[in-house]
Amino acid sequence: MSAFTQSSMVALAPLLMTTLQCQWDLQTIHEVVVLFVLFFGNCPGDVISGIIADRKGRKVSLVLGQLLLLTFTVLSAAASSYWFFGMCYFFIGLAIGMLTFVTVVHLSEMSPPNFRSYSVTLFFMFWALGALFSCVVSYLLLNSSGWEITTFVVAVPHLFISILVLLVDESPKYLAVSGQTAAAEQVLLKMATQNNVELEIEGRLVVEVERKRGSFREVVTVEHRKQLLLLFTLFFLAGLIAYSSYTMIPYMLANHHCYTYNNSTSAPEKCRFSDSVLKETAMITTAEIIMIPIFAFGNELFGRLKTLRLLAVVLLTSSFFLVFCLGNTVFIACLYLQRGSVQSLSLILFIYAPECFPTRIRGLSCGLVVGGLFLGGILSSSLVYPVGVLHSFSYLTATLAAAALGVLGCVFCLKTETRGTDLP
Repeated sequence: MSAFTQSSMVALAPLLMTTLQCQWDLQTIHEVVVLFVLFFGNCPGDVISGIIADRKGRKVSLVLGQLLLLTFTVLSAAASSYWFFGMCYFFIGLAIGMLTFVTVVHLSEMSPPNFRSYSVTLFFMFWALGALFSCVVSYLLLNSSGWEITTFVVAVPHLFISILVLLVDESPKYLAVSGQTAAAEQVLLKMATQNNVELEIEGRLVVEVERKRGSFREVVTVEHRKQLLLLFTLFFLAGLIAYSSYTMIPYMLANHHCYTYNNSTSAPEKCRFSDSVLKETAMITTAEIIMIPIFAFGNELFGRLKTLRLLAVVLLTSSFFLVFCLGNTVFIACLYLQRGSVQSLSLILFIYAPECFPTRIRGLSCGLVVGGLFLGGILSSSLVYPVGVLHSFSYLTATLAAAALGVLGCVFCLKTETRGTDLP
């Protein structure tokens, strides 16, 4: 459920910009900075969390990240100035960076091979529900009650999830390789009891204790370098498309589905977010809820690589047709398919990445490759407003189509199929 809180803040940020622009007399560059610092905070967050996760435990990273997210979400709702609001969003980004990949790593290590995909799918389903939650709350409260109340309501689930994350067990795989075999056995026994199965351990649990956990030197060895670079590039391109989708959709919908942003509305209209735009944004967000389970099932049926290749083709096709203004129906359909396919592709990458690296460096390796996702977010924040809003969205959609082509090329360079294998 941690994914719910993370995505709710990513989706909320662009929805608040219209109201904040009026309240604090912001210019376009100020809107760019808020999203820039959000994604900029993600990058050190995932590396810091990766080091903590490998050296101190997955649960420590989860708890720290969730408490940080709760604290600065509440503080952002009470912000009285643009600069304090921006600082809060930097730390919100830091917390999201800490949580995103370590949640997936923890789920992967707690799940058997035949259930691993479905565990990570639940993470992405809650991510989609969190984004939808922000859209619905904004539709109900943003224009009538203001952005502060809207943010406070979005923050309510953060409190409950911050309490629940304290009850999460540490990864038994991490406990084992860090020499805490007795604790690992206790977690495994607890999991067996909860699932009404017998734990088949003869004698004591025997594993090789890994002393050099979270080593940068091992991550960049020849053995892992190619896979690291390919996954980093894929996450970067997926992040560029996904976060651009989050931020550009409200502007494109507000512009009546054309590609030159119309900024000539009257002052009262500028201070209100269009209800129809919020409805359509929520509708497009449902693409994740529908498409993610479909491709998660295909991932288990056909394997990681075939599913990634199919998704890359769908993503490229929808991104290509977005470059052209082909009418309202095609426009909405392409936004829908692009959003659903890029999030589904991210899901498979999140399943695939932890399966490519050994436990002793899994946290750091996944933290580094997921850093590409957030670097893509930084670049998207630098493109959507200056390029899309101030000039033409056709330039932006052409850039995203080129990124989708890059995704297709990288996916076909991946050679290792990991479906049904134990984590190394």
